[in-house]
Amino acid sequence: MATFEIGDLSPQDLLELISAMNTDGVLHAITGSKLKVSDDDSAEIKTVLDLLRSASQTTNDLKPDSRSSELKYDISNLHSLEIQFLISRLRDRDVQFTIDELVLKVSRHQEHVVDNALEESAAELQLLESNQTESRLIKQGTKSPYCEICGKTPAAPIDLRRQVGMVVLMKTYTSEMTLCSSCADEAYRQFQKSTAIKGWTGIRSALMNPIVIGTNAVNKSKHRKNLEKKG
Repeated sequence: MATFEIGDLSPQDLLELISAMNTDGVLHAITGSKLKVSDDDSAEIKTVLDLLRSASQTTNDLKPDSRSSELKYDISNLHSLEIQFLISRLRDRDVQFTIDELVLKVSRHQEHVVDNALEESAAELQLLESNQTESRLIKQGTKSPYCEICGKTPAAPIDLRRQVGMVVLMKTYTSEMTLCSSCADEAYRQFQKSTAIKGWTGIRSALMNPIVIGTNAVNKSKHRKNLEKKG
């Protein structure tokens, strides 16, 4: 995979680049200010990026002019994702705007709306980065995930099965969840109860039922030990 820095692109250039890649069927991924494409497409994307950058001009920081009916915001210091969030919010609120060389231009009477959109976009980026950091910590095993039912922590994955027996056939239901201790206890009781009541009809089901019940018990024990390690 080839990686390109796109944090210096204007929002309009970024949107045009993404649209062109989608049209040409170029497989790509954008993480923060990094664009990743296959090595086969890297030469073409580099050429496009060079053309976009050569067409851009460096702009000075601009401040709102109180004598003008138009406000100008220098957004060159914003993260590329933050700019995308901002554009989406402005469009949702029917704000008429233009972006030229990372300068956002709006009517002065829309100043309050734009200021709110800027604050919300910054908060959304902060939340996204926080969630990404938390996800990395969870994957690394340094932070416990949250319970899927009650949202508490610590929590750990647990696999449970329940079986429904029929005269000839049988059905086995498997659930893979991340649960805290109390929610895992309740889920375990429900699965064992259902299997104990409905899992004996039919010869095949009767033979498999003890295995299902035993597997649930083993998985519950593993879940408890995993929680003790996290605690």
